[in-house]
Amino acid sequence: MKRLLEQLNSTPGVMGSMVMTDDGIPVVSLLGDEMNEECVAAFSSTVRLAANRNAEQLDNQHPYELVIEAELGNLLLIHLDGSLLAVMTHAGLELNTGLLEIRSLARRLREILTIRTP
Repeated sequence: MKRLLEQLNSTPGVMGSMVMTDDGIPVVSLLGDEMNEECVAAFSSTVRLAANRNAEQLDNQHPYELVIEAELGNLLLIHLDGSLLAVMTHAGLELNTGLLEIRSLARRLREILTIRTP
């Protein structure tokens, strides 16, 4: 997993990434010194939980991806079947092309997690 996150972090515009459990416990983290892994994990877990609750009220479908765009950067959250991939990017990242690489690596991470799950 760490190698895949290193590959993801080498994508232009990506500042850091981590895999965490659905309840916000970091599994593998390559966020860099300027980002607090516990804060990112707690925030990401809370956002995902709130999105899931709202989605249940609307159509009972849980979101697969969440994108939070801010002035200084973006937070991308991708569901990995029992885990969550969080990717921090620069504000200037072209989400259409950047998401292709992130989604590709998310699929590979999902496969690894599926193999390791009994």
